[in-house]
Amino acid sequence: MSERGDLLDFPGADELIAAGHVAPPAPAVVAAARAAVAGAAGAVAYPVLDLGDRPAASASAAQFLNDMADVAADSRTADAPYWKVRMETVNQDDGRMATTTFFDRAGRIWSVDADGTVHEPPAGKAGKLKKWPVGKKWLTRPALDKLPTEQKALTALFPKADDSRFEQVAILLEDSPASPELRAALFRILADTPGVKLVGDVQDSKGRPGVAVEVTRKAGFSTGPEKGVTYWTTDRYTVAPDTGLLLETIHKIRGQDIPADRYTWLELGPADRVG
Repeated sequence: MSERGDLLDFPGADELIAAGHVAPPAPAVVAAARAAVAGAAGAVAYPVLDLGDRPAASASAAQFLNDMADVAADSRTADAPYWKVRMETVNQDDGRMATTTFFDRAGRIWSVDADGTVHEPPAGKAGKLKKWPVGKKWLTRPALDKLPTEQKALTALFPKADDSRFEQVAILLEDSPASPELRAALFRILADTPGVKLVGDVQDSKGRPGVAVEVTRKAGFSTGPEKGVTYWTTDRYTVAPDTGLLLETIHKIRGQDIPADRYTWLELGPADRVG
């Protein structure tokens, strides 16, 4: 008891004892704090570990992505009849383009012009439905709600190749109305993907703070003068650590001067009405 008294002999000890048990911080708070330390101290918060045949840099990225799984699982989305996606695209073919779309629970798509003009989906089966790739299938919103949220069962639905699986999972995380449980499982799949590198603290093209990870993948073959030559892309994904939402995706072809493709998500979430 005398030893305990010595340890607690400092100003404020009585108040600390009286406070009793303090609940642990929310996953978003923990992830944001780790990200801040990682950015300021060279990824100290997400240490690089030796994983044998996996690239060492992937260890810190795995910790961050698992943190984002916890943030996603802890999040809640308001129930609303529509899902809104407002984004900006920049690429070599189209230049800079901003789009605003809404889709309902069936996946029917509305688009809204910059002046507020609303374009409704055609009636009947002629209307396009919003879909996302999962393995060899393209799933509508109702089908997404039926996906398993257990990581192993969900992983089995995606391509076996690491690159293709990562790409499809990332597309779902970019703009789908996946449930918190599904988003958490998707982040855990990314965390188990070899070769993902933690970039750390960054700002997206709009100046919003985030944490970025990168993955280099085989993107295809050249059809130009160097026909048949394999080309690779480095894909950067910037995530808001406090929400687990993707802020921006950049695809850059390695070794070429072609400008990178950029997709920036300006607004994403439930909506009570279109417009």
